Amino acid sequence: MQSNCRERNPLPENPLRAMISPFATLAIVMIMLFLTPTIGAADTLTIDAAINKAGMQRMLTQRIAKSYLLVGQEVSTETALKQLDASVALFEQHLGELEDFSPTQEITASLQDIRRSWNQFRQSAISKPENSQALSLIKQASRLLELCENNVQLFEAYLGSRKGELINLSGRQRMLSQRIGMLYVAKSWQIDDQTVEDAFALALKDFDHALDLLTKSSLNTDEINQALSDVVSQWKFSRSGFELSESGRHVPFVIQVTTESILKKMDAITTLYVSIDPG
Repeated sequence: MQSNCRERNPLPENPLRAMISPFATLAIVMIMLFLTPTIGAADTLTIDAAINKAGMQRMLTQRIAKSYLLVGQEVSTETALKQLDASVALFEQHLGELEDFSPTQEITASLQDIRRSWNQFRQSAISKPENSQALSLIKQASRLLELCENNVQLFEAYLGSRKGELINLSGRQRMLSQRIGMLYVAKSWQIDDQTVEDAFALALKDFDHALDLLTKSSLNTDEINQALSDVVSQWKFSRSGFELSESGRHVPFVIQVTTESILKKMDAITTLYVSIDPG
């Protein structure tokens, strides 16, 4: 496929619709149906579910940045706009739920750090995408990701079980699918920066390593093993697209589609890890 595979809809002067727009409302419903694990509301969260939601926050930071970059390039513009609106809304919702659930002062302090960084990042993410601001946004997303990563580790340590480790590891694959997609799109938008190149190579390596660990877990059920096998097959296909970029050819639309598919598969697997009985 050619790298100019784009929707032909013109980019509006203000590409980011208000949260109450019909598109945003529909997008929020869709993301809740397809990306949010089947767990209860904030007042009925379990620690397993909290780890899962905290882990999803990592993914959303990268998905928001990826959507911003896609809109800026006019690649899958309408889809990217919907995903951006929905991801911003879902991050805000999850953050409030985790703040209400927080079981320790240390976790509360971590969430306060996330709140401060999120307020700044959100303002940048909902502004009109500009190539000159893209690297700054990527760095903000990476900083917020670090804070969310620390928060998940605190939740995992609070639970203190192998199951919690698997929920965290599987959930982190969701993030990596979006981080890889985001960094790839940055490369295709000619964001020429060595930190982007290094981060992209590291994200690919981390995904490979974690996928190997997950497939070898003794806690896996037959259903989980089959689902992981599907991810392995799709990951191999995605790798071929990444290799094209080494020759200067970019296919952001294709990578957007494949990383979204991997995200949904890894989200389903994470939900399966939440539901298993380690005993």
